[in-house]
Parts: sequence; C-alpha cells; structure tokens
Amino acid sequence: MKTIGQKERRRAPRITLRSAFIDVYPINGEHKTELRGKICDVSAVGAKFISSKPYMKDSEIYVGLLLPSINTVINISGRVVRCEKKSSEEYHIAIEFKEDRYQQSLIEEYIRIMKSWDKQWERH
Repeated sequence: MKTIGQKERRRAPRITLRSAFIDVYPINGEHKTELRGKICDVSAVGAKFISSKPYMKDSEIYVGLLLPSINTVINISGRVVRCEKKSSEEYHIAIEFKEDRYQQSLIEEYIRIMKSWDKQWERH
C-alpha cells in the first residue's frame, strides 16, 4: 500500500495471484539450478514472488509461470529490481520483464479476464 509521499512503483495494472508458482532460471549463473517461488502478483511489466533464496539486484533471469484459471504459460526474461528479506527463509523478489509484446499481451489479457470475472461476482 502506498503511503503519503511514497512514490508509486506500478506502471501497469496488476493482479494478485493466490495459488501460482513461478520457475526462475538465472541467466548469469548466480544459482546453478532453477528455483521455484510463490508468485504474489503480476503485471505486463513485472512480477513479485516469494523465494527461499535471495537474488542480487540487476540479476538477469528467465521465468516461467502458469496463469491460473486459463492455464496459459508465460515464458519471459527480466531482471531483479528489488530483493527484500522478510525472514531468515523468505525473500520478496520484484522483477521487471524485458519487452516481449506477445507474452506481455497474454498477461494483459489475463488481467482483463480476471478483473471482469471479479466484477461479475460482485454483482451477484
């Protein structure tokens, strides 16, 4: 949540994901194996996920994530923009995607679908 005087970080609509996981493959060899994390939210320009391992800022990564409900797999590269230690075993990692219009358009469409479903449920 943004507080008074805090700069807004969001550049695109995003959606919270409750039961989605992300597979992370470091490009620069920082970790030798893939890591699996629980994704918190996603937008067409980036995502935030929870990991048991830290990532260095500006690390290049390749990610794969399954968008729940529509079973669409997103494969896109990006870079770590933030790594916040939450506990001894939990890190919140924010990533910014590199431009990939096709993959990003799939995310945008997913967000539109999910938000329209939410509005339909609110009416009932």
